[in-house]
Amino acid sequence: MRILAYIYYLITSLRNFLYDKRMLPIRRVEGVEIICIGNITVGGTGKTPAVQYFVKRLQKMGKNVAVVSRGYRGKRKREPLLVSDGYQLFATAKESGDEPYIHALNLKAPIVVSSNRYKGCLFAKKHFDVDTIVLDDGFQHRKLYRDRDIVLIDATNPFGWGEVLPKGMLREDFKKGAKRASEFIITKADLVSEREVERIKKYLKKKLGKEVSIAKHGVTSLCDLKGNQKPLFWIKGKRVLLFSGLANPLNFEKTVISLEPSYIERVDFMDHHNFKRKDIELIQRRANSMKASFIIMTEKDLVKLPSNISMENFFVLKIEFTVLEDNCLKKIGGNVNNAV
Repeated sequence: MRILAYIYYLITSLRNFLYDKRMLPIRRVEGVEIICIGNITVGGTGKTPAVQYFVKRLQKMGKNVAVVSRGYRGKRKREPLLVSDGYQLFATAKESGDEPYIHALNLKAPIVVSSNRYKGCLFAKKHFDVDTIVLDDGFQHRKLYRDRDIVLIDATNPFGWGEVLPKGMLREDFKKGAKRASEFIITKADLVSEREVERIKKYLKKKLGKEVSIAKHGVTSLCDLKGNQKPLFWIKGKRVLLFSGLANPLNFEKTVISLEPSYIERVDFMDHHNFKRKDIELIQRRANSMKASFIIMTEKDLVKLPSNISMENFFVLKIEFTVLEDNCLKKIGGNVNNAV
């Protein structure tokens, strides 16, 4: 594992060096401000709700915004692919990937996916005349010029155990990558102590000289599979089964614990898992054996469920990205309300 991590480190460091020295080209989309929401660790930092937060905030400023994503694990026959024009869906979750599809369900903005983010941005500009593009998970996509790189730091595992993949969770050397960031947002601050948040903030601000904001991912609602909202207090004192295909399912569990169930069990699948009928049957059997009152998933898992299958007592927990301490985001939106 150590040897593989060292090889990965050498490859990513060389690649970044070539881009830093302009030996590899970086292409600019003229006439559009591009704001990248990314991270240095693998998954679990809360990019999806953060992207939606920024899009809504920019729209309140009067900006014409689109979202461009690579559409990870989406199976499509053409690129760029228009997932939504802000009003109508033109692709499935299987084609677009789960995050872009969730954006399409929650945002009134064009959503475009393309493995070539430059072409995706050109497509959005040409067809929707946007003045701002929010790039979803593009911090390591060096081919495309960005005006701002906002990097999310998961408070529960801020530095990826200090090791690059596959030994740790870092996509690249942390200190070298951090130099490219315009600013940081410490996310999921509500899942750790205030002392830990201050420790992370001090390191990012004093050691790296970057502005730092702090945010949480709070629960907003519990919905059935038809979208009907249910009171959150229903969970209190109940037996609950969680299932998810997340990079960090423990954070999902911590969030549900805050709602005070009497007992929790968890069924974990691989990140971005496409659920099959047999998976749902397994989950249902587990729920029956533990006498669970609720079977709870995230929005990300909802869009990957199979159709035409009975799923009683299945609910979706919706999460909202809220800024608690705004030290650098005032550059976007001025006095715009933090919670959207």
